[in-house]
Amino acid sequence: MSNRTDGGQKRRAQERASIRVITGSMLWRSTVYATQSHWHLFLTIPPAGGLFEGSGSQTEELDDRYGFGATSAATWLLPKGEFTVGGEARWDHSQYDNWFTTDRRRDSTQAGFTASQGAGALFVDSHFDLSDRLRVDLGGRADAFSTRTTPTGEERATGSTGVLSPKVGARWQLTEAVSTHMNVSRGFRSTDGIVEDPTLPVITAWAYEWGARYDAGRGFVSGTLFRMNVSNEQTFDPITGNSSSGGSSRRQGVELQWAAPLGDEWSFAGQWTFNDARYTHLTLVSEEGDEPPEAVDGLRVYNTAEYVGAASVAYAPAGASWHARVGGNWVGPYSPFDEPGVLTGGYGLMQASLSFTFAGTDANIGVRNLLDRAYPEIIAGHKIAPGQPRSAFLSIRRAF
Repeated sequence: MSNRTDGGQKRRAQERASIRVITGSMLWRSTVYATQSHWHLFLTIPPAGGLFEGSGSQTEELDDRYGFGATSAATWLLPKGEFTVGGEARWDHSQYDNWFTTDRRRDSTQAGFTASQGAGALFVDSHFDLSDRLRVDLGGRADAFSTRTTPTGEERATGSTGVLSPKVGARWQLTEAVSTHMNVSRGFRSTDGIVEDPTLPVITAWAYEWGARYDAGRGFVSGTLFRMNVSNEQTFDPITGNSSSGGSSRRQGVELQWAAPLGDEWSFAGQWTFNDARYTHLTLVSEEGDEPPEAVDGLRVYNTAEYVGAASVAYAPAGASWHARVGGNWVGPYSPFDEPGVLTGGYGLMQASLSFTFAGTDANIGVRNLLDRAYPEIIAGHKIAPGQPRSAFLSIRRAF
């Protein structure tokens, strides 16, 4: 600890009450809940690029939050499907303050605001079996948000928005072993930083997916083609924690999964995703404003690897209470934040573990990064955070 007066406390609580009623072919369920959290921390971090941190001075951070919410839905069981309709609402409040301090004495204010957000949604969901082999899913929801924030010493800012999110999907069982599926849907999430600027639009994405699966005894293999079009793309710097909004991107590729027995005691499993993620429209503007805007249309999306994958071989002797696993995970080249057009090299890491059960206790012992390979955990803004070296772990779990 660089400062003996560093420290603090945090508390978190949640209350929930639910009710379920079954009447004939209808199931009605409702839940109400409340949340509270308190975070009060004094921390000194050596100079770095973080937001409100890394200055070399002690900072005091106070974060108080509470909220309330409710959800209710009714489901009708149909002869060849089911239909659900419902709604939900929530309200959250937050008080945040950040100060420069010296041995817990406040020197100056760095940030402070009071914020609240109300949200409500109506949704429908259904699936229908058009035949013994064909199932169709239909649904959607409508969301509305209203955000208010009052920075310390400034006027209140407000913003509101609404989002429609439809979805449709189908699954066709071609044979006993082969099936295929397709999905089209629209999703969203709130933009980071909406408390500072309630007028920021939400991030939306249209997702398209088609895949096939083959099941054979204890094994399977599946492949899925996907595409996602994102609007209001948010660009995030993992080193400093800063982000910027605007622009759009397209992500498309293929995802493979498999599990195959190799005799009675050995098995082979894995999954790989190949992703071609590129900006369709984005113009970068330097924070200082001393450089001309730079268009990165067609370049790779920051911090999104060309591929990620994992594969492992497991050995589980018949009748034994233990099994061993050796595997690896791989990360392909990606473009670090703030380095448009630059691609890092890919890397792979090897892992090994042994799991066993004795006297009602489950234990797992193993080694991560078995070959002790040097690799970058994060690269952003021409800064590199190294990854974890070879390390051993042990976990024990017992149920009482």
